[in-house]
Amino acid sequence: MKYMFFTVLTAFLSIICYGQKVINLAGEWQVKLDTENKGIEEQWFNENTFTDVLTLPGCIQEQGYGNIPGPNTPWYGNTEWAGSGGLNGWGPDYLSKYKERGIYKMQHFLHPERHFIGAVWYQRSIEVPKAWEGKQIAVSFERVHWVSQLWFDGKEVGKATSLAAPHQYSLGQLTPGSHTITIRVDNSEYVHMGYNAHSVSEQTAGTWNGIVGDIKLEARPEVWIERFTVSPKPVDGMLKVSLQLGKTITAKGKWELTLDAIGISKGNEHNPEPLVLKGNVNEIDGKMLHFDYPMTDKALLWDEYEQNLYQIEAKLKTKKSNDSRQLTFGLRDISVDGMHFSVNGNKTFIRGNNDCAVMPATGYAPMDVESWRKVWRTYKDFGLNLARFHSWTPPKAAFIAADEIGIYMAPEVGEWGTVKTKEQFDFMRAEAKRILDEFGHHPSFVMMGLGNEYDGNHDFFTEVVQEWKAYDNSKLYMVKANSWSPAEADYQVQRGIWPERTTKLRYQFGWPPTPDRTEYNLSAPNTAIDWREASSSFKVPVMSHEIAQICTYPDVETELKKYTGYLKADYLEIARDQLIERGMYALLPEIVESSGKWQVELIREAFEAAYRTPDMAGFQWLSLADFTGQSSAPVGLTDPFYDARPYVDLEYIRQWCAPTVLLARIPKRVLTQSETFKADLEVTHFGKEELVLNDLTATLRKDDGTVIKTWELPKKTFIQESAQAIASIELALGSIAALAKINLQVESKANKLMNDWNIWVYPDAPAETFPANVHVAKAWNEETQKRLEAGETVLLLPQIGDMKGNLPSCFTNHFWTAIGEKGGQSSASGMLINPEHPLFAAFPTDAHVNWNWWDILNHAQPMILDAFDAKNPWPKDYRSIIQPVDSWKINRKLALVAEAKVGKGKLLICSIDIESDLENRPATRQFRKSLLNYLTTSAFNPQWEIQPEAIAEVFEKETGPAKEIDFKSNALPIDN
Repeated sequence: MKYMFFTVLTAFLSIICYGQKVINLAGEWQVKLDTENKGIEEQWFNENTFTDVLTLPGCIQEQGYGNIPGPNTPWYGNTEWAGSGGLNGWGPDYLSKYKERGIYKMQHFLHPERHFIGAVWYQRSIEVPKAWEGKQIAVSFERVHWVSQLWFDGKEVGKATSLAAPHQYSLGQLTPGSHTITIRVDNSEYVHMGYNAHSVSEQTAGTWNGIVGDIKLEARPEVWIERFTVSPKPVDGMLKVSLQLGKTITAKGKWELTLDAIGISKGNEHNPEPLVLKGNVNEIDGKMLHFDYPMTDKALLWDEYEQNLYQIEAKLKTKKSNDSRQLTFGLRDISVDGMHFSVNGNKTFIRGNNDCAVMPATGYAPMDVESWRKVWRTYKDFGLNLARFHSWTPPKAAFIAADEIGIYMAPEVGEWGTVKTKEQFDFMRAEAKRILDEFGHHPSFVMMGLGNEYDGNHDFFTEVVQEWKAYDNSKLYMVKANSWSPAEADYQVQRGIWPERTTKLRYQFGWPPTPDRTEYNLSAPNTAIDWREASSSFKVPVMSHEIAQICTYPDVETELKKYTGYLKADYLEIARDQLIERGMYALLPEIVESSGKWQVELIREAFEAAYRTPDMAGFQWLSLADFTGQSSAPVGLTDPFYDARPYVDLEYIRQWCAPTVLLARIPKRVLTQSETFKADLEVTHFGKEELVLNDLTATLRKDDGTVIKTWELPKKTFIQESAQAIASIELALGSIAALAKINLQVESKANKLMNDWNIWVYPDAPAETFPANVHVAKAWNEETQKRLEAGETVLLLPQIGDMKGNLPSCFTNHFWTAIGEKGGQSSASGMLINPEHPLFAAFPTDAHVNWNWWDILNHAQPMILDAFDAKNPWPKDYRSIIQPVDSWKINRKLALVAEAKVGKGKLLICSIDIESDLENRPATRQFRKSLLNYLTTSAFNPQWEIQPEAIAEVFEKETGPAKEIDFKSNALPIDN
């Protein structure tokens, strides 16, 4: 209330005492699209006959202007894209039906109903009040995309180019009455920022054309405050204040400036004394003036835990004029403490997220504070504390909301490409300064970088970091994430040691993503992996780059209802069409739940590996929300609108994403009765106070809740540090009845800390032999078919490589996005499993993939029962016993275990290797036992009669050379 009252009172007094200072130019403007770029030559700035009208703030596309996109649309990145599946054309073969129908749909990014790249002219009349006669007048346009040129009454005023800061123009003194203002906005490439950069491309934010923030005309007195900012970094109890004063040619006399700060956030009663400064008007020369404002030792600091905010007002008086400016700010100090970050003297572990400018409602950043409050509250709900703005900078509303809620901000200048030209150097230097000038007073603004990935001119990289540090020392700086970094950088963001990066800082490595390029597949399930070999090699704090890019299957129907603007989620509409075509639409809720539950577990392990790593300063997740570009990447635990997915348990997630996390290094999660369970218990603690654990316990329980053993752990106090040892525990498993899913829980009730992990215990028994009354076949051939027609029971165990499509294994979900027809790292995003099915009577399982499936699914290959190119598909209502979830792009009906009635016989096809090296594969050995038991019971009674030609198609081999994946058509960088 105090903040609101102070703000309203200040605005009221400004109007009463000083007269009207600002005219809001929001509303109707005339508009004209310059499709042939002839407007300047034809002097459109002299016209006042524009016939079309739109509303500003806004963009032309959302108001029905532009071209209807199609297969030949000249998208922003066309010059760097290639392939028939790229930006031009109708897309891959599985979308051919849309070409046949003449209905253009795409999966590259959200499909705009209108598209336009080029110049657009906006014009309107304004009325200058009589009271403004003799005053200096300026006009400001917030959030312009991205080059503007201004004319006033037909006379050119100037040009501005910022993507982040307002475009501001001085109009001088104007005569009262009617005038015409004309602004040309060009959203075509001014400087190459990279064809995927979120600041300029269609991938997420979109190539909108318009002005989406405040548009205002401002009158200034004879002496005025041109710029006013503060540094959020306190120095010896002082607030660093910077001002730039302006004056008219005729102004003279003396000026008096009063600086007055007051606490405005809840609980902040601090009210420092005003500071009065004086000077001569004739000495005003346009240079920045710097003052120390005493905040005293009573000043309250700002951080992620306490959002202590102040408002400072600067009042400028001369004999003839008055002017004032207000700023909301907070005091905080971010620095480097060894290999970690320190905020106000407290070591801080960065739990970061990549904000990739996903804005499905409008295609541009929300300009209101409340929209950003929702985003930052969601960050807090998920335990996050930093937003890295991948290749873009958000508007002031985002910073205001982050100040209120306590989120650290790391904007970027806006590039995602190779930086090597003078045009790039010049623009990026200027843009960085504009970003610091415009948003630098916000306490939430703690870090800044140039952009993302790729390389560039190393001399330039070094120079810009040096320049930024000299210009504003209240922040920490880097150049590019996952790229070469100069020694001058304060920190790094890497996926491994540059340049090869084979020594890793995350689970996924190498490109393109394949099953053998992820630690998820290469290492048997454990919770002991960390990245200390890489982290210990850095000399500055390092955060792991874009971790946990784990896809889920999107909640198609729920999300589609949210697309009410001009951007359409074709990838969801296509998925719905394909699910209906394959008879799988009714399975959608199960698909979402099963895929999502496994996504959560994979993301969790990626997070905990970072927490287990000494000398790691934090991580950056990609990402909390889905990414709607680059062929769609549903990697979020929220949808693109920041609404949590239905399977998300926030309390569970905050067990392993928080300032303090309990950890267990478990070398094996799948064991047998003859083994001993072992775990080294640790804690990573970065809370503000020391952590005292006096009541910590570790408990092993069976899946039904029965306690196996409890350990009372040593009482200890912990500092702010990663992976601090607590104790080691172990238990021989011989006394535990096998076929057990066991849970280890570590808990301190006094500190409200808890974490838990599942392990699985299987018998040491030898592999079950094949039943005598079951014929085991290795291929679908004439003999197999004859046996079935004669009434035999057949177990068909095809070899990996025998199946149509030759899909890769399917243990993990897809990485980042499904690539081509094979999927990339995996061929699936989870599986549909019914734990109550009699096939699992001797192999208890969850209704989703879990770590006990690691060996099974890494020795498996999905069968394709129905697809876009199927000649003899299996029945639409058919459901296999184990059904991998195909990508949301292709939606083939897949199977690992399928049963069928063929002639008089019964057929079970299992495309999992249940024969090789079984003495070393306890989970697969047990799964084999359960499957063979099922074959010999009356429960095995297939209801669907499947024609031999449909079964034969499952094993059709591709003819001709294998299709090469066109990575450019998936909008993917080679260096992810």
